[in-house]
Amino acid sequence: MSNPFTGQVASALRKAQLLLQLTSDVSPLQSAALEEAVVLQLWKAYRAFLVELSHQLQLGFEPESLQMIADSLETQGRASNEVKELQQLNEQPDSWLNQLLQAWTLLMSLPSNTEVKREAPNLIPIHNVGREPVTITVQGLTQWHKSMVELIRRQRANLEEC
Repeated sequence: MSNPFTGQVASALRKAQLLLQLTSDVSPLQSAALEEAVVLQLWKAYRAFLVELSHQLQLGFEPESLQMIADSLETQGRASNEVKELQQLNEQPDSWLNQLLQAWTLLMSLPSNTEVKREAPNLIPIHNVGREPVTITVQGLTQWHKSMVELIRRQRANLEEC
């Protein structure tokens, strides 16, 4: 079955690859802008892949999240190894997918009002007991890109066998 969404995935992955090639010999500001653009393209590839996966699983809708796919499959009494793998990657704090999604969330969030306005000094030190925020680096982005390409290739091959 031909999937109309594979082109969107390939396009976003190719754009990310091209942006990564531009990150050498640029100013720090240009590098930061390129790195953020790569995160955007990898996120677009991930979201397009979710739509591709939904189409391949014949769910009949374009999901906004991986959870929507999982919920739909559960409601239908079906399972998908591909969805399970994505869920596991999403739940593992140190996985490339979890880090990518954290980086996307970080880039899309605006600073809080207290971060913008520092009118009075904070007398009580604030300690973040959670995980350290994901650091975006060219090396990390390159690894995320490679991991995503490998995952998509493998999952497409598995779905073709079914």
